Amino acid sequence: MWKNRTLYALIDAAAIVISYLLAMLVRFGTIQGGAWIGGPLIPLAFVVLMYFLVAFFYQPSTEFLKRSGLEELKVVLIRLVYMLMLISVAIYGFRLGEYISRLFVALFLLYSGLLMFLFRMILKSVLLIHYQKPENKKKLLVCANESNVLKVLRKLQNSFLYDYEITAVAVLAPSLMGGEMPKTNAIRRGEYGTYMETVEDLLEFLKSQVVDEALISIPEYDKNQLNGFIQKLETMGIAVHVTVNTFGLQEKEKTISQFGVYHVLTYAPRVFDDTQLFLKRCMDICGGLVGVALTLVLGIFVAPAIYLESPGPIIFKQVRIGTNGRRFYIYKFRSMYADAEERLKELEAKNEMQGGLMFKMKDDPRITKVGKFIRKTSIDEFPQFFNVLKGDMSLVGTRPPTEKEFLKYEEWHKRRLSLKPGITGLWQVSGRSSITEFEDVVKLDLEYIDNWSIWFDIKILFKTVLVVLFQRGAE
Repeated sequence: MWKNRTLYALIDAAAIVISYLLAMLVRFGTIQGGAWIGGPLIPLAFVVLMYFLVAFFYQPSTEFLKRSGLEELKVVLIRLVYMLMLISVAIYGFRLGEYISRLFVALFLLYSGLLMFLFRMILKSVLLIHYQKPENKKKLLVCANESNVLKVLRKLQNSFLYDYEITAVAVLAPSLMGGEMPKTNAIRRGEYGTYMETVEDLLEFLKSQVVDEALISIPEYDKNQLNGFIQKLETMGIAVHVTVNTFGLQEKEKTISQFGVYHVLTYAPRVFDDTQLFLKRCMDICGGLVGVALTLVLGIFVAPAIYLESPGPIIFKQVRIGTNGRRFYIYKFRSMYADAEERLKELEAKNEMQGGLMFKMKDDPRITKVGKFIRKTSIDEFPQFFNVLKGDMSLVGTRPPTEKEFLKYEEWHKRRLSLKPGITGLWQVSGRSSITEFEDVVKLDLEYIDNWSIWFDIKILFKTVLVVLFQRGAE
């Protein structure tokens, strides 16, 4: 019941309603105040609807009771930011700005953040008190072998199984036919519950003791005997969890999903949540629309300057490599002379990037005077917002390589393309001018992929603004 995310969304909705009414009282002196269309309750219903939409699509990966106070605050703030974005789009789209009090909106967001966080922390405290009582915990049996039993138990303890109690440990040989007494005194002393060595002892124990679920982690198992063992546990009404390493597979990131008519176990260096990717795309669209508008305004001034110094196309177009090797055309304001590509061969010997998989050269003679300015200020990157709207790129991601660079990649380099390339990224905000090793670029890209989250994207966007304003790390 307590893991039902709908419950938390309802508690948040209650906080939003209270915050809305409180903001009305503070701003207008009455819940009937303000110049609302159709009365104040219609906007309230709309705001609650926007919140439920955000709550449906944005679900944090860490379970509610396992999140720290700081993590919980981040979840609240992220949901409020998304809700504000949706409301702002609606206000702009329906031209309701003149009817909305900015002070009211500020008060509403402040109260919502405080109450949502407060309500969540109160609920979390109540639930933790509830699960501290032994009668409210599920009784767990752990089945492992001598080589990994302590590792399994430590992992279970570190994973904060607030609603489970380890009631028994069975240390079995891979063949499930028994084994030697473990050398670990902690298990023999019964610190982790009742200790058993053989299947016979275990089954005898299960006949008379309370066990709700079982976790099996026995690498190099005997498949036939394991199937029989699981069936016996199921016959007793015990739910059985089998770790992946039991099947001789490495414990990399994985997810169980439906693939056609099959239930499959999907392995990947990083399994991305579809909801998170959807939110990333929504953020890209919102940012892309703003960026395209700025690009058109900048183009009025930049385009004539580029053409007057070096007649030719204003926009530079080049094939780049996107997600998992997809080709697309990237757009930039042209910062080099029109024959820059032809002159590249004669300059390759002066490449400052080690490994030859990227080209970088200080004082590149192909760059025009206007080009130096728009590169230093990152104005040349603005047409890429069109790539973002098309879906070829994201606001934040990895650097898209050229086709020539891509064809020189080693196998492990390609993993940096497992997410959409971005206008900015971890590499760009980490002092790109000082990086001369291509492998360092790859490491930063993989660090971004392995730690990616919507919150991480937002932090990189803020850092990008600082980098552009103070012109640090620009090429």
